[in-house]
Amino acid sequence: MDVFDNQPTGGNSLHRYHETSAKLTRYRVLLRRRWWFVLLTASIAVCVVTLWITSKETEYIAIGRIATGTRINLTEGRGGGVVENGVLPADFYGTQMEILMGSTLYTRAVERVRSLHPEIKPIEVDVKVAQQRGSSILNVGGTGKEPEFTRHLVEALLDEYMAFRKEMIDSSITSALNKVIQEVLTREKEVKLTKERLEEFLKNNNTVIFEGERNEAALYLSKLKSTLNDYQTERSLMEKMGLDDYLKQKDQSGTAGAATAPAPAPGGAAGQRSEGAGIQNSNSARSSDLMGGLSRTEAEYLNSMSDLKLFEAERQQLLRIYKPEHPRVLELDEKIEKQMALIEIHRVASSEEWQRRLETIRLKIANLNDEIIIWENKARDANDKIVTHLSLKSEAERVFEDYQDWKRKMDSLSDTNATTTDMVNIMERPKIAREDEQKLLVPLLLAFFGGSAAGMGILLLFDRLDDRMNSYSEFQALFPNEPVVGQIPELKSRGDVALISPNDDRHLYAEAFRNLRSSILFKNWEGGKPPKTILITSAVPNEGKTTTVCNMAITMALGGSRVLLADADLRRGGVNEMFNAPASPGFSEVLTGQINWRDAVQETDTRNLHILTRGEAISQTSELFLSSLSDQVLGELAEEYDYIIFDTAPVLVADDTASFAPKIDATLFVVRISSTTARLSAKALDLLYERQVNVAGVILNRSSTSLKEYTYYNYASYYSTTSPQKAKPKPVG
Repeated sequence: MDVFDNQPTGGNSLHRYHETSAKLTRYRVLLRRRWWFVLLTASIAVCVVTLWITSKETEYIAIGRIATGTRINLTEGRGGGVVENGVLPADFYGTQMEILMGSTLYTRAVERVRSLHPEIKPIEVDVKVAQQRGSSILNVGGTGKEPEFTRHLVEALLDEYMAFRKEMIDSSITSALNKVIQEVLTREKEVKLTKERLEEFLKNNNTVIFEGERNEAALYLSKLKSTLNDYQTERSLMEKMGLDDYLKQKDQSGTAGAATAPAPAPGGAAGQRSEGAGIQNSNSARSSDLMGGLSRTEAEYLNSMSDLKLFEAERQQLLRIYKPEHPRVLELDEKIEKQMALIEIHRVASSEEWQRRLETIRLKIANLNDEIIIWENKARDANDKIVTHLSLKSEAERVFEDYQDWKRKMDSLSDTNATTTDMVNIMERPKIAREDEQKLLVPLLLAFFGGSAAGMGILLLFDRLDDRMNSYSEFQALFPNEPVVGQIPELKSRGDVALISPNDDRHLYAEAFRNLRSSILFKNWEGGKPPKTILITSAVPNEGKTTTVCNMAITMALGGSRVLLADADLRRGGVNEMFNAPASPGFSEVLTGQINWRDAVQETDTRNLHILTRGEAISQTSELFLSSLSDQVLGELAEEYDYIIFDTAPVLVADDTASFAPKIDATLFVVRISSTTARLSAKALDLLYERQVNVAGVILNRSSTSLKEYTYYNYASYYSTTSPQKAKPKPVG
């Protein structure tokens, strides 16, 4: 399965980069490790194709040539091109090729060979026809196992093709001519019928009058509707705004609406003029009434209200200086009272005028609605007549044009024999049937690339079923929230990996553990201090966990820290084997209370490094880790050493690690590249997080140093030194 298909695609650009890089790296690693499989499938395909080609019987090929071309026809088709029996030139060559390769001509050719050459035994011949590039020549080839029959069959096929064309042309001309004559007679009747219908319609209707009336009526109807819309808008505005707001708006804009009087009614007839006069007269006062400004009464009403506001403002100013009983204030109050009485008089007059205006607009709206109904009927009636006239006229023109086309076709077919020449001829007959040469290069190349593609497809199919992580990028793409604190390179040596030493010549290997040490010492730990107790675990066995934890402890001790390496895998711990130390007494005896931990600690060849082996192997270990004695031992060890590193059992094997890890300051999770599956790693990490374990980071074991994403590159000059006195001077020049 593709391990990236179900991953979230968030907005984190770094995560998207890791995901893309991981896919490319995964396919590159897959090809580097399984290149031989692609080569194997390609080789098998080449061998199979070679065997198939070499095992075929000898075949002979005979080739004849036909010079093809459309007929030289004096008439043209509707598309402007020459027509070959109803087939356009673009399809002509394909049609001829299909005819030559058809079973009908092949059967006729076989019968012809049997009658002319009965002594030759018939065989199966494969006929192929191809157009020569850049020309109108068709190459007719036949491939068979007997040369004479093959040659005669191709020759007979050419003769039968020419005979077939002659039959087809003669038959098609006669059939087409009869059909065209029938069509001409039918179209002639239709022309006469449509002409009679058009003449009858023109007699009963004055097309000039109703066509003009229809256009004018439709235009006038549109103007009536526009005027109606303006009046309706004005009425709605007056009803919603009321007298005061309406007059203010009218005074500000200078007009109360945008409506204009409609144009005069169409004058096509006396009746029409009389009908249009009403609407014209009813709207004659539009410009002076609806479009006019304020009347004298309305203007005086608005001016009186403005004067009242000025008096009130003046009174407010006086009240700031004088009391309400002051003579000037009282005089102004008298003016205000008179002004309000005057306003009331003007308001009553303006209200009456406003009501008359509103009633006038309502009458005009009603009148316009009546007029619109009348003119809609007129426009609809005129439109129906025009549509009928245009339909009859168009039908007559179409039928007459169709009649002329068929008549021209009839004239053309009548002169076909005199004006048409078949330009298809046999250009070259097959002389001999030569042996067909086997072409190996192209089939072998196709087999090679096809086999390679099949191999790649098989590899990709199996890769989709494999969710093992092959690189740092894959791990980051799958676990973007898990920090990688170290990458341990893969060693090419066979057998067990030796522990590192102070002057280890495995430069990249030793440098990787120094990098891991730096990550632990200088990581941004919570509280600002590195953890005292560190637990190392993995998802499943054989991840290289024990070797990693031993080398990590040695590297920490070489840095000057007092380190205790404790084997907490009480079932199958192997720390004692790595240091060639006895397994017992050890950690199991300490947790069972048999001995004190100081009596079980052993020294190593590395300064500042002590080890506590597993002790006697026991099965009931989870209870020991959960006991209060284990808490006491952890406290005493923390006082004695700078770092206590525990090697524990895999998480998914037993519950030991899940029971012990919550008591430890930090847990490091080991993942073996190209071995650990993503599903198992995720399951193990989830189990640790459920137990509230502080997973501080991940160690990627057996990382490939050939990938550019590896932490350190193999620059040998950075890992070794040369004594100055032993260095030889380089020659100059």
